[in-house]
Amino acid sequence: MANQEASTSQHERQPLLSPVPTEQEESLKDLKPFIKPLTAAFFISIVAGLNDGSLGTIIPRLKIYYDISNETISTLFLCSAFGFFISAGLNGYIVHRIGQLKTLYLGSGLMLISFSLIATGMPFKAVACTFPFVGAGMALLDAAMNVYVANLPLATLMLNILHALYGVGAFISPKVSAYLLAHNYSWMGMYVFLAFVGLLNIIGITIGFYPVDFEEIRHDDDNKPNHGELTKLAILNKVTLIGATYILIYVGVEVTLGGWGYTWLTEGRQGNPVPMLDVVSGYWGGLALGRVLLGYLSGRFGEKLMITLFTMMIIAGLVVMLVSTDIVVDSAVFVSLGLLLGPMFPTTISLASKALPRSYHATSIGFMAALGAGGAALFPFITGQVAGKFGILIMPTACIAMSIAMLILWVFIPSDKPLFGSCK
Repeated sequence: MANQEASTSQHERQPLLSPVPTEQEESLKDLKPFIKPLTAAFFISIVAGLNDGSLGTIIPRLKIYYDISNETISTLFLCSAFGFFISAGLNGYIVHRIGQLKTLYLGSGLMLISFSLIATGMPFKAVACTFPFVGAGMALLDAAMNVYVANLPLATLMLNILHALYGVGAFISPKVSAYLLAHNYSWMGMYVFLAFVGLLNIIGITIGFYPVDFEEIRHDDDNKPNHGELTKLAILNKVTLIGATYILIYVGVEVTLGGWGYTWLTEGRQGNPVPMLDVVSGYWGGLALGRVLLGYLSGRFGEKLMITLFTMMIIAGLVVMLVSTDIVVDSAVFVSLGLLLGPMFPTTISLASKALPRSYHATSIGFMAALGAGGAALFPFITGQVAGKFGILIMPTACIAMSIAMLILWVFIPSDKPLFGSCK
């Protein structure tokens, strides 16, 4: 019995990229016991996409409604980032204190209340003060869904689907915005819609996750470090730090393009407002497709090689956007960037989950997801400040700089099919 416990403990500490024998190949049948919570996690991902895809499409109307500049509107991204980063630091502590299910309720409740308040059209300062709670709530949900799905059978496939659905959610937001614009409804209608979706999310969490036992670490195992020590070891692990930094910048590129792309297309390239919303939807739709299609190709031909090639192609596309003034060319390139960005987030999470000891998963993947999601707010804020000084046409240049940083960091992401090397 003692030998069996020691074996289990050693297996939980062993990185999954290490050569351990597998009992049998996983199949879709293995997912049958997890259908309800997996569906709830998928819906959380759609909510995340709806949230991230919404603000950018209503920026021009918010500027008119509040009579403010790009620099001022970008503070909403900063406020959201503040909530994200606070949540990233406290996620492990909150889960340890109240449990994962109550953390899910906390995150979803914060988002529902925040969306409902913003939908009232309250003064801009009040809206800005509400956005940290949107960010904090989303970070808690983001961490939970990534940790849960990364530990399911067929984790890589499920992560690709999970994050493809994020793209589906972000694809829907511009469509909602286009409907509101075409029918002359206020931008507040977007947050009425999001509040309704937030309510459905709470219902989905209740149905899907209520019977789930999230306990991953057995506290009666004396060979394992205590929670505080485990959290420190997990967060300070090389894979966690490099993965979190990579995802932070990656999501920054993704949401900077999705958030400021509409303003860039309409104000920078003088595109027609309603068709340009379809272009933004195409960008997010490309992201969803890329997470499945290019995610498969990455797994087939090697993640290190394919993500490196995709990143180089993204940089080339951004250069085209920078120099081209043809709205058709710019729109086509813009949509293709979504496709190329698609597989990067789930691939990184999947590789990290294989490289990290099993006992680190909840903290490390949660930290990477929550901190990385902060890039969805931090870098669009920085881009908005730069755009306020130099004009919105500076956006591709900012994204080129971030993409080069991603290319460098990708060298150090661990893989069982390395191109340049990996973390140990």
